[in-house]
Amino acid sequence: MKNDSIDGNAKSDFKKITIIGVGLIGGSLALAIRQHFPNVQITGVDKQKVLKRALERHAINTPELSVSKAVRNADLVIIATSISSIVKLLPKIAESVNPDAIVTDTGSVKKKIVAMAQKFFRNGNFIGGHPMAGSESKGIEAAHPLLFQNSIYILTPDSKTKRANLKKLANFLRSIEAHVITIDPSVHDSVVSAISHLPQLAAVALMNTVGKKHPHARFYLTLAGGGFRDMTRIASSPFDIWQEILGTNQNEVKKSLDLYINELQKIEKTLGKNPARLSREFQSSRNLRAKIPRSIKGFFSPLFEITVYLEDKPGSLARMTNILAQNSINIKDLELLKVREGHGGTFKLCFENRTIADEAANLLKKEGFDVTAC
Repeated sequence: MKNDSIDGNAKSDFKKITIIGVGLIGGSLALAIRQHFPNVQITGVDKQKVLKRALERHAINTPELSVSKAVRNADLVIIATSISSIVKLLPKIAESVNPDAIVTDTGSVKKKIVAMAQKFFRNGNFIGGHPMAGSESKGIEAAHPLLFQNSIYILTPDSKTKRANLKKLANFLRSIEAHVITIDPSVHDSVVSAISHLPQLAAVALMNTVGKKHPHARFYLTLAGGGFRDMTRIASSPFDIWQEILGTNQNEVKKSLDLYINELQKIEKTLGKNPARLSREFQSSRNLRAKIPRSIKGFFSPLFEITVYLEDKPGSLARMTNILAQNSINIKDLELLKVREGHGGTFKLCFENRTIADEAANLLKKEGFDVTAC
């Protein structure tokens, strides 16, 4: 993959940034900012042991245990904690922060946070945020400077938000290679209830449904194939993360659950009775799914794909990516589709446009790779 060098003299609109919560999200933001803007001073607020590790990883310049001290001279404050902590911190930050500073958060539910912020930030300097990126790992150890690259980063301005501040923050996030979109806080919560929160509950329910198929549950699990594994992967998510999210957004989640249950009941009624209607349900879902952006990171524009079969031997993946890198071809996204031990695997490679995808396919074919254009 193409590795663009970072301009050490690049200038940021923000000179002093405070990040409260230097875990996966906060730590990744810090690392991304340090990578693109080495001269920006970053203060981190967290527990002592987290700050020690953040310093060791060069994610922050200054550790601070006091929120009030940390935000006093900052021109950008990012609150990257749990939803309940964000709500509790807002009044304390409002009391101490520079009046001209921009304050944002990374919470995954927005209406409650934005409503609370309106009470304390009357100058329009608070802008809700939600980076649509994450990892199955947690903490500063899992933080990575490329976590937000090509990922959607949502901003949720309200009626008090200053347009100049919104533009300034959006441009800054774009500079660390995130794709920024703006959504009303209420619309955000409705959307994520359907595309994020509902799938989590559906995965939990599906997994438990199979688990209750006694006395032969072990056979169900042993025979579970790729489709079942894909649909239930997020069933492994820890409840302590989801408890707060689901509780905060419960009204929208219940609406989405009601719609989902209604769809399941419609399908149940058609089984063995109305195959034509069931066929229409299948066709409708197929048509809707085709409209989803192809990349798992949620690119705005559809990406162009090829699939490549790689042999199960050391260096196969490195050889493929090196060929493309040597020809300045950037892989926008890469996904392992199928693998069988001892038989190799099929990878999906995504590119910005059809011309680049075709060029990549032709180069790899010349080198003997088994390539299929999608």
